[in-house]
Amino acid sequence: MSQSNDMDAKGVIARFAEVATLAGVKGKVEDDGERFVAGYGFDDGRSQMVYCRAIRTPSGPGVCVYSPAAKYKKGMFGGIGKDAAVELLKRNENLIFARYGIREMDDVFLVVASVDVLIESLDPDELRSAMGSVAAAADSWEEKAGKGDDF
Repeated sequence: MSQSNDMDAKGVIARFAEVATLAGVKGKVEDDGERFVAGYGFDDGRSQMVYCRAIRTPSGPGVCVYSPAAKYKKGMFGGIGKDAAVELLKRNENLIFARYGIREMDDVFLVVASVDVLIESLDPDELRSAMGSVAAAADSWEEKAGKGDDF
C-alpha cells in the first residue's frame, strides 16, 4: 500500500495544497487543515469560491472539489422548487467533469457543483480542470437562479 493510501484528511488537504501551488492556484488551508479554499475569477468579472475537502473512495483517499451556486431557505415559504430541481437534474446530464448536488445546512439547502478526484494521481492540470469545471457550473446556476454573484 502506498503512503498516500494511509493519509488522513489533513494529509490529503496538505497534498492538495501542494499540487495547487504547482498549478499556480492561490488558495489557503482553513478549518484546522480540513479544507482548502481558493477564489476563481472569470473574464466577465464574475467570480466563484472553490473549496476542497478530503473524502474516501474505493480506490483510496480523494478530494471533493466543490463550489456553491445558490442557497434555498428551508421551510414552507422557502426551498428549491420542483422546476429548479428538475432543471438541475437535466443540467447534470450535460455537465462534463462536474455535477450538481444539494448539501443540507442548518437552515438552508446549498446547491453546489462538485467533482471527486483521487489525491494519489492528482496533477496540476487535473486540479486546474477540476476547479475550473466546478466554478463554471456553479456560476452558471448562480446566474440562472438570479442569485447575483454571492459566491
